[in-house]
Amino acid sequence: MTRHELKEQLEHDQFTETISGFVEYASTHRQELIRWVAIAVIVLVVAGGSFWYVRHRNSVREQDLNNAFAIADRPVGPAAPGVASFPNQAAKDQALLKAFSDVVAKDGGSKQGLIAEYYLGALKAKNGNVKGAEANLSHVADSSSQVAPLAKIALAQLYAGDNKLPQAQTLLQSLVNKPSDLVSRAQAQILLAHLDEASNPQRAKQLLQSVSKETKDPVVDRVVQQLSSQMSK
Repeated sequence: MTRHELKEQLEHDQFTETISGFVEYASTHRQELIRWVAIAVIVLVVAGGSFWYVRHRNSVREQDLNNAFAIADRPVGPAAPGVASFPNQAAKDQALLKAFSDVVAKDGGSKQGLIAEYYLGALKAKNGNVKGAEANLSHVADSSSQVAPLAKIALAQLYAGDNKLPQAQTLLQSLVNKPSDLVSRAQAQILLAHLDEASNPQRAKQLLQSVSKETKDPVVDRVVQQLSSQMSK
């Protein structure tokens, strides 16, 4: 409210009458008013404490996720003095599985927990645990998390590798219909065209032609040209 609007409201008769009534009530119900003011203060303190707790929990979850990413950043093999490393990729993968699993178990359902679950699912897929990967990625894909589109792509790749093309196509089509900051409409169309290349080459070409007409991104256009060239052979 601007100072001008506030002045107009203060000059309004009905508002003035309301204030006068409150003053009169306060003078005749002083003890009751004090009690309610005390209650209001307690409520505000509790609300403030709750807000602090929510912020604190969020910072704790961020730290949990950052700790897992710190493990992902560790190199494999010999490293510089004072830098922690893993003897091999298998050891690193095991440490990552545990780290991301711990975040999911502790912070599951939160923004950080869903990000961790996406990485956990992708890691399981990489290591051949298809069933476990599908469970994690499906959960994230069905959420409102910012990484849900990425989970849909990973899940589509998983389905395609398991010859479940209709399920994979449905997921990618949902990204075409509802693009996001992480996965644009053009990117989703390219992925869908690549998936359709063998089973429905005509549709794949139509998708690429559509992207070529709409896109202004030189990188996307270059990918479209490469795929189109491959399909023409």
